[in-house]
Amino acid sequence: MAVCLRSSNCIVLFKSIKSITVTKLCWLFLLFNLYLYVHKFETSLMKNHLYLIALLFATTSIAGFSQHQKTASPPSSEAPDFYYKEGVKMTPKHNIPLLFTNLNELTVGNSPTERAFNWITANKNLLGIKSTKDIAVSFKRSGFSGHTIRFQQTLNQVPVFNAQIAVHISPANKVTYVDNLFDPTLESITTTPTLNKAEAFQVALIAIHAKGKIAYSSNELMVYNQNESTELIYKVLIESEIPIGSWEVLVNAQTGTVLRAQDVSFYYTKNTHAKKTPVNGTGNVFLSDPLSAAAVSYGGNYSDNSDATNAQLDAAMEVVTLLDIDETAGVFTLKGPYAEITDVESPFNGLYTQSTSDFSFNRNEDGFEAVNVYYHIDQSMRYINETLGISLTPYQYTGGVKYDPHALGGADNSYYSGGSGSLAFGEGCVDDAEDADVIIHELGHGIHDWITGGNSSSSEGLGEGSGDYWSQSYNRSLNQWTAADDEYQWMFNWDGHNACWGGRVTNYTGAYPSLTGSIHTDGQIWASTLMRIYDQIGRDKTDKAFLEGLAMTGGNSGQQDAAIAVRQAAIDMSYSCSDIDVFTNEFTVTGYTLPDYNCTVGIHELMDDQLNIYPNPTKDIITIVLAENTKNTSITLIDNLGRTVYSNSFNNNTQSISLARFAKGVYTLIIRTNERVITKKIVKE
Repeated sequence: MAVCLRSSNCIVLFKSIKSITVTKLCWLFLLFNLYLYVHKFETSLMKNHLYLIALLFATTSIAGFSQHQKTASPPSSEAPDFYYKEGVKMTPKHNIPLLFTNLNELTVGNSPTERAFNWITANKNLLGIKSTKDIAVSFKRSGFSGHTIRFQQTLNQVPVFNAQIAVHISPANKVTYVDNLFDPTLESITTTPTLNKAEAFQVALIAIHAKGKIAYSSNELMVYNQNESTELIYKVLIESEIPIGSWEVLVNAQTGTVLRAQDVSFYYTKNTHAKKTPVNGTGNVFLSDPLSAAAVSYGGNYSDNSDATNAQLDAAMEVVTLLDIDETAGVFTLKGPYAEITDVESPFNGLYTQSTSDFSFNRNEDGFEAVNVYYHIDQSMRYINETLGISLTPYQYTGGVKYDPHALGGADNSYYSGGSGSLAFGEGCVDDAEDADVIIHELGHGIHDWITGGNSSSSEGLGEGSGDYWSQSYNRSLNQWTAADDEYQWMFNWDGHNACWGGRVTNYTGAYPSLTGSIHTDGQIWASTLMRIYDQIGRDKTDKAFLEGLAMTGGNSGQQDAAIAVRQAAIDMSYSCSDIDVFTNEFTVTGYTLPDYNCTVGIHELMDDQLNIYPNPTKDIITIVLAENTKNTSITLIDNLGRTVYSNSFNNNTQSISLARFAKGVYTLIIRTNERVITKKIVKE
């Protein structure tokens, strides 16, 4: 059922007459009488007010939206049906390839963007593109595996919903992976809306029964081609106090019809002007959880017991350094370059600011969860940016990852919102923010979103499995369990695997493509496969290939697509043949079909010792020395936002660069010679 509102006409559009119950027919009768009554009034103001009342009745009683009926449903990926033709992933909607792999095609151009665009231009017929005027660059990323350039499809410069092309170019300037969601079946429609944004926003508010504080909202005009015809819509995102979640409401921009209202948050369970100075603080945390710290099972003294503490749970805490927290006029706040506390959802407990840098709360105090989340987000984001050298921050805002440690009105769930780019943690049973697995899993959803420029996918459980993997990758690095322990493979050791809920595992026995349809269950296939690779080649290599590969994927990518991308990232980063064989073997064992690849020892493995860069870190000058004279060597320096901040070339074996004018941070240095491409991370202090 869908409701249509406009100033002089109010009609109800029945999408399925079969779904109308007697009760709904009664409401329709009342609505019709209200419509007739409205036309007795002469003033347009009174008419508009009554139309809104009519819309409220229609959306609540006909469409069936009710706060008590809502569940934490997983986000729809709008994934197109697909099939494989001679190993190529195709869509029956227009019989165009959705994924291009194993390309290794040399590109031409003076920049990654130009190279990607030239490749698309040369292959536009294969992609289904009539004119390259219908695409525009929407996101660029550079990393160890090369460059990923995303192009948004447009119609009259209005973006098309869920229609992008992502082109990945290796450090050797070859296209190696392309994710194609360009839709050639768009109808030619007017892109001038009848409703304005304010009207569409009011329709969306009514459709979800929004109440209380609006923590975040956005409203974007788009072209939508997921139904039988092409429509102009507003995509409205609302994060309100009630209902909880990040609600995506699609409103027809011409008629006011609500096409869909869905919570698109990523949940971890199936239940759906003073001077500021960064300082280091101290606080108590669980490095993982109290059960893993003590190597015991849930129960007795090791149970939640309504947040009460005892000697055993106190002993499981660790005193840690809280890096780079904010001090403003003597007030210390859990705000740093990688994490920042917020208080945007009920129960609105505040920010737990302190008059000193000591945040030593106990678990029976609400401040404990605030500290625990800050520490784990900060450590994970530092690991990505500083240890792995992969530049990654939220694109929705500048600064650290925003989180609310006590949210969802106390409900027993947590989520990541792609709209505001923030994390929210619930309470019920074991407080979610006490379990590092929950924290890092939700952060994993954010990482997936940020590294793809807002094009993360929940298809086939890819998003849930990626969150589980990222959490387990950290947990296993603590070496708290042995491979002989069941808990070695458990996810959510403290929050789950008890009377609260069953938890998940990373030794799941399911295989691809035998999926259950539950994204949380199916995600275990992806996470379990990655952990088998982790156990063989180690954390850093697996994590780096996982992140670089995930960055190539698109908004509808499934597990097999991601497996191809992760292995391609390892290839593009010149992993050893033995490491690449591990990816190939484990992905194949799971059931993923990968393109043929014959690994040969690369130049990087033989010649990286012939390069010297010093000093690194540096405050000003870095010197690059190659072991022998080369000609036509180029240097490119990229900042953590993917922008090229320096480029030059030289014809000898030594070159010096001054970084004095650049901001502090981590930079990617790309060195190209006639024989090879080398990427290194440079730290500017």
